[in-house]
Amino acid sequence: MEKQIAAELMEEILKLSAQVNVIASKIEGITPDADRMEMRRNIATLMGNCDEHLYRPILRQYPELEPHW
Repeated sequence: MEKQIAAELMEEILKLSAQVNVIASKIEGITPDADRMEMRRNIATLMGNCDEHLYRPILRQYPELEPHW
């Protein structure tokens, strides 16, 4: 993958992650508890997949693209 494409993808992945965090915070208001827990598991699965299949592969190839918070 070309570095420019990787950098653009990383930027979009970070935006996606921020948006998923907004969604996750809204999930905390869901009742009943069983529904909230199911949504939390789904968010965790989504974030895990993004990390494993998008974020980490880019960083393996271009470690310098890791964001510095």
